[in-house]
Amino acid sequence: MVWLLDDYYDREHRAYHQAELGKVLEPLKIRYHGSMRDMPYDERYTEHIEPTGLLPFILLVSRGPPNMNAAAISALVDRWRPETHTFHLRAGEMTPTLQDVSMILGLPIDGEPLCMSTGSDGWHQQMEGLIGMAPPEPEDTAMRAPAGANYKWIKDNFAEYPAEVDRDTVRTYTKVYLWYVISRTLFADSGGKLAQWCWLKALTVLEHKWSWGTAALAYLYRQLDDACRRTGTAGIGGCMLLLFVWSWERLPVGRPVQYLKRPWDDHGNVVREPTWAYFWDNVSEMTNDPAIMYRQYTEELDTLTPEQVEWEPYGTRGHFAMQMQDINPKCLEEVGFWRMRCPLICMWAVEYHMPQRMMTQFGLFQECPPEWQDTDRALHRLDKK
Repeated sequence: MVWLLDDYYDREHRAYHQAELGKVLEPLKIRYHGSMRDMPYDERYTEHIEPTGLLPFILLVSRGPPNMNAAAISALVDRWRPETHTFHLRAGEMTPTLQDVSMILGLPIDGEPLCMSTGSDGWHQQMEGLIGMAPPEPEDTAMRAPAGANYKWIKDNFAEYPAEVDRDTVRTYTKVYLWYVISRTLFADSGGKLAQWCWLKALTVLEHKWSWGTAALAYLYRQLDDACRRTGTAGIGGCMLLLFVWSWERLPVGRPVQYLKRPWDDHGNVVREPTWAYFWDNVSEMTNDPAIMYRQYTEELDTLTPEQVEWEPYGTRGHFAMQMQDINPKCLEEVGFWRMRCPLICMWAVEYHMPQRMMTQFGLFQECPPEWQDTDRALHRLDKK
C-alpha cells in the first residue's frame, strides 16, 4: 500500500503543529522584492534580453509588483504537501502548473534544463571576468564570503550607466540587470539579501536557450516544500507573483479588488505585449491585522467547495485567452507542453510536474485516486551544499 501522507514530512508540517499540537503560528514573510525603482529598465537592454526568452517576464516585473497578502498565502501554504506537489483542499488537489507559468509569466518551457555546477570555488574571479568587478573580499580572511553579491552593491555599481558606453558595456549591464531582477523575483530565497552567483553564471551567454519556465516552477515547488515545514519566524521565496496570480484567478479566498490597470506600452512589438498577470496589475491592499486574517483565511479554505473554484480561468481548450485580445503570443506558444509529466530541474532542485493529479484544471476528468508517482525523499534533501 502507498500512503499518501508521509510522517517524514508530517512531523514538521505547519498544519500538524496547528491541528495536532495546538500551536499558534504566525503568517510567513514574503521574500519577494519586486520593486525596481533603484534599478530602472533601460530600453537599450531590450535587444539583448529578447534572445533569452525572458523579455515578457522582465517587462512585467520591472513595473513593480501588485499588493501581496502574506496571511492569505500562508493559509494556502499550510495545505501544501511535498509528496504530491499540490495543495490539498476540500475541493480537491490543486497546484500551479506549466500552463500557469506560460499564461502568467510568459516564460519559455522549451529549452535546456537550467542545470550547472553550483560550486563556489573561484566564483570571485569568474564574476570579475564576466561583469568586470566583484564584491570586495571580507577583511577577516577566516570568514568565507557568500557566493554572490548584496543587492546594495549591485545598485551602487550598476544602477547608472557611464556617460558613454559601447555595445559590450550595454551587454554587461544587461546581464547584471537580469541577474538582479530574477534573483529578487523569480528565484527569491528565504533570506532575501543576496543575488546568488549561480543565476549570473546562467546568464554568461545570453543567447543560450534555457527552460526558464520549468526552472521557475521547480524552484517554487521547492520553496513550498520547505515553507510548509517552517513553524518559527520564517519566510517563503520563489516566484510569488506566479503563486498569487494563480491563487487570485482560481480561489475566492484572499482575492483582492481589481482596480483600473496602469497603461502598458508595447512599443508596437507583439513580444512586448502583456501576459495574463496584467489583469492583476493594480489591486487593493489587505490592511487588517495579518494574524486575524490568517485565521479567517484558514477557515474559508476549510469550507471551500468545488463550485467556488474557477477551474479554467484562461478559457476552455481551443478558446484560451479570449478575454484578453492583446495577450503576449509567448503565453500560448507552448500549449503542447502544459500537461507534460516530467522532472522540473532548477540547479540543485528537482521536482516532479504531475498534472495527472489536477486534470480538472485542464477541463478534463479527474481519476480518483490519481496515478501515484513517488517524489522521493532523497530528491527533496538535495540542496546547494
